[in-house]
Amino acid sequence: MTTVGTTVWRPFHDEPLFVPELLHGPGAVPGRLWDQIIGFLTRVAEVRRAPLHTCTAFNALHFGFDLDTHGYRAEVLAPDLFVQVCAEQQQRPVLPVGTFLHIDRGGRRSLLAEVVARYGADSAVDDDGWAPASLSGGPPGQEEPGGARTGVERIILDVEAFGAPLTTAEYIELDRLRRRGSVLDARGHLTGPVHYPAGTGGRDDVALYAAHLLGPGRPLLLGGPLGGLLTDPGDEQVLTAAVHQALDTIDRLLDAAGALRRWHGYTINQDRFERRRRDGWPGLGAVDVDDVIATLRRAGPQPRYTGVWPLLASRTNVDSADADPLELAGAADVVVHTNLVAADLATAATDGLLPGGVHLRVDDVWQAGGLWRSAREPVPSAVLATDPRTPLGLGHQPGVPDGPEPTQPGSGPSSGGRQPAPSDPPAAHGVPAGEEDVAAEQDTPGEADASAEEQGEDLSGLVVVRDSLVVYTIALRESHWDAGELPLAGQGADVLADGPLIMQLHHDGEPLQDTEQIQQISRDGTVLTGISWPWSFYPGIKVTVAIARNATRISATTTLLDHPLPYGDQYRWDANAAILAAAIGAEQPPAEPAAPPEHQTPLPAGTPERYRGVPQLRRLIIAALRRHGTLGAFGARRLTGPQLLAALFGPDLVAPPLMWEVIYTCDRLVDAGKLTKEPGTGSPDRPASGGPDVFVWWPDDNARRGAHQHTARADVLAGRIREHWVPPFLRLLPTGHEASDAARNAYAEWVLKVYGPDADTTLPAGYTFVRGQLRGSGEFAGLLHLAANPHHHPA
Repeated sequence: MTTVGTTVWRPFHDEPLFVPELLHGPGAVPGRLWDQIIGFLTRVAEVRRAPLHTCTAFNALHFGFDLDTHGYRAEVLAPDLFVQVCAEQQQRPVLPVGTFLHIDRGGRRSLLAEVVARYGADSAVDDDGWAPASLSGGPPGQEEPGGARTGVERIILDVEAFGAPLTTAEYIELDRLRRRGSVLDARGHLTGPVHYPAGTGGRDDVALYAAHLLGPGRPLLLGGPLGGLLTDPGDEQVLTAAVHQALDTIDRLLDAAGALRRWHGYTINQDRFERRRRDGWPGLGAVDVDDVIATLRRAGPQPRYTGVWPLLASRTNVDSADADPLELAGAADVVVHTNLVAADLATAATDGLLPGGVHLRVDDVWQAGGLWRSAREPVPSAVLATDPRTPLGLGHQPGVPDGPEPTQPGSGPSSGGRQPAPSDPPAAHGVPAGEEDVAAEQDTPGEADASAEEQGEDLSGLVVVRDSLVVYTIALRESHWDAGELPLAGQGADVLADGPLIMQLHHDGEPLQDTEQIQQISRDGTVLTGISWPWSFYPGIKVTVAIARNATRISATTTLLDHPLPYGDQYRWDANAAILAAAIGAEQPPAEPAAPPEHQTPLPAGTPERYRGVPQLRRLIIAALRRHGTLGAFGARRLTGPQLLAALFGPDLVAPPLMWEVIYTCDRLVDAGKLTKEPGTGSPDRPASGGPDVFVWWPDDNARRGAHQHTARADVLAGRIREHWVPPFLRLLPTGHEASDAARNAYAEWVLKVYGPDADTTLPAGYTFVRGQLRGSGEFAGLLHLAANPHHHPA
């Protein structure tokens, strides 16, 4: 690059910032380039009135948003290629965020704009924000024959996207369009019915915009740098993979921008958010936003769904002489700001509940500017445990009140290697002779557990692996919590190392402080002492404990319930019902049917039974991956088998048989779909040179699917990207200079190749054309040979 990381990129002055690294994924973007792209997008978010969406961020990088003019340069983008919008249209196609529009009233009366936000505007949402539950998370509009749908949308435009402020003629045209109401409404928004083709969800703007760029927007796309980065932009599969990968990389870059705040696809400047939170807008004060939030959190006997846009619209008067904060592109800023304020309130709730026992979460981020769900306790445990900023669409799924399993954040690549296939004999991989038949055995407490049984402890699920591993589950009593103690199973006391111990505690579904997760403890006979039990623990909670022979580290974790306990949803963790009932003075509930064993997942055909691993270690392994796993893309966490053994029982433990039991247990988790496994990456010229296989935990199915898509795109793009290539681009000339004939001819040749024989080959005035070249192949200043003073034309 000819620009430096400390300067802000200037389109039409500097080389394109849309570079090959964007097509390889965020992990391929080097630090200096990473900082430069984020710095540019942060500045764009600062100067634009509307939030920056993933799609408009793509446009800013690809088509060149000029910070000096506060817009794109229409003269180089061929507005005739924009989507035409006219008054005669009764039903419009989907116009995803990022679409360039040419609003035409006929003759020379037209206006250019960019779609910066898009929301559902279903008439079923009342003026007070109330929405029927079935609308929240449901498909847009009404279904038509053939699977197509028709719905109503509010499309927010930025009419200053091609230069701000508007000219006098543009202001006059905008005012006419708003007053007539045939194209734009009084607030300057494009509202009305929209047609959704069969097979399209209608909600995902990134997917819809990618389809637009690959369809009607293809001439614009190929005229930008992306086409010049591909060896064959005419290959449909390659171009599709490149567009999706670039959008995904830009989305990840926006996530990493420290000065920006994100609300799903939208991004706003952090400083502006804080300023608006304090001062509000003219015509809509901070107190008005607080009033909207108070309405969103209002709950009744049944869950209530409330839309953001109607509440905001009812607090501003479009006919008032005061400025309307919901007019033009500013409306998107207000909507995103309000959703972020509500999200901050919901995420700060104690145990997921606001004062009065109300649970607030967003359920639909698209309809009515965002539909928020408020419900009084009891609230299903999985709903409480899931980030309230994650839309679950519960209103549209009355039969699935609990929503998906809760997720936890995480993310980064790691080294890996080969481990034995399930059919490989253990002796071939370094297992000591005489221990080939190591297997997990389900035992019951023996005489060594007498002391614990006499105390009435529930040491269930006891398992011993060749006298080297003990795993047991115990329901904590109030006396244990008060005294900071944990009873030991007899076998555990036998194998535990002498001296100081470390306990690693994981509370499934709820984060603990670092001082609670890792604790130094002691042992007094058959009791572990010096434990600081977290305040979120309570009598009856079940803790699964794993102890390895001669290990100084003990692993323990609680277990999430699939269904809430009958005592109220605040007791949402797995517990001993009898102990819990006695502790809170409730009647003991009727016995529930025994849960199926965790290891019921069938082994793959031909897998020996001894490779089933230790089922009781499954939750501990997942907990260890969540806490210690190497952060990776899409929220993944990675560890090898040896790394997992160290995470569970400490780095000093050397126990090959136990390590293989951990590995086999991970293999069974892979079979059950709880983890994935990646082979080790060794040297290409040295077969089997990689290290151990890497086991990967994903926060949810979307993350796993995204990673799979990234891998598939990488395979398609392999060898199809021009590495270290600067694509052709137009460069703004200094005042008093004009392009040479060589530059004009080169531009005409390129235009005919990209747009076809009917394209206008006239080079825009004030620009020269720079051919594609290898990065670093020549000094950038040397490209001025394509331009000359108007009084001197070199050959």
